[in-house]
Amino acid sequence: MNHPGAYGNTLADAFRLGDTPTLVTRGLHKARLAVTELRCDDEHFGMTSSIPREDAYLVALQLRQCDRHELWSDDRPVAVSPICGGETMVFDLRRNPIAHIDSAFHSLHFYLSKDALDWVADDIGAPSIEELDCRAGARFDDPVVRGIGSALMPALAHPETVNVAFADYALLAVAAHVARRYGHLRATRRVARGGLAAWQERRAKELLSEHLAEGVSLSVLARECGLSVSHFSRAFRQTTGLPPHRWLLQRRIDRACDLLRDRSRSLPDIALACGFADQSHFTRVFSGSTGIAPGTWRRSL
Repeated sequence: MNHPGAYGNTLADAFRLGDTPTLVTRGLHKARLAVTELRCDDEHFGMTSSIPREDAYLVALQLRQCDRHELWSDDRPVAVSPICGGETMVFDLRRNPIAHIDSAFHSLHFYLSKDALDWVADDIGAPSIEELDCRAGARFDDPVVRGIGSALMPALAHPETVNVAFADYALLAVAAHVARRYGHLRATRRVARGGLAAWQERRAKELLSEHLAEGVSLSVLARECGLSVSHFSRAFRQTTGLPPHRWLLQRRIDRACDLLRDRSRSLPDIALACGFADQSHFTRVFSGSTGIAPGTWRRSL
């Protein structure tokens, strides 16, 4: 299945390959991090296809020496030399990188969207990264990418058995490292100890807001943040000042206030839309929070 973003089958199509092992992070919700394994034993592979331009990067870890290849960026040829196994290259997907490969190859391609890099920067209170320092064709000896890539190989071999938290943390580690080494990211504030990381707080609040009507269990929230239930509950309260159920209740009241402005909607309808058991439950909780009943609040508008 193809999708926006140069990973999985979308990337495989550019290399004229079939299904490829891929892991995609779930921790960043709308922002995407992924790793795709590409392998071809044909010594005369040929030309890759264009990858749709996007504000994202591919960090390619070469697992096998590639002696003969050519590279174009923005339709201009780039000076290259043989790639040694274990070396890393960074490709800017805004520049339409295309290669002609006349060797067998085996590589891991880490996909980092600009949104994901912005999340990494925001997590430590740093300014967003304008772009990575990655001259087309440049090769790097990067032991961090090499080490994380090696750790991910067994997971890519059996993706159906992968622990979600392990994949998320490994890909986030790559993003954080790339942001620092190639984006010159520097923290400007300390993150409060014991609380949620910025990405965890955002993910938890997104899930709570998306499931306003039916609610979402603590176990689901904790799993999405890669924490135990007890650790998540403590960290959420330390970060927001409220336990998760109280934070959800406040969002339900905020949503109810928005709906009460629409006089065509009945109180029972609003109660159900906001996740309350019935109008009586809605009235009791709303009155306890605001000091007045929902009907009175509506008439005061």
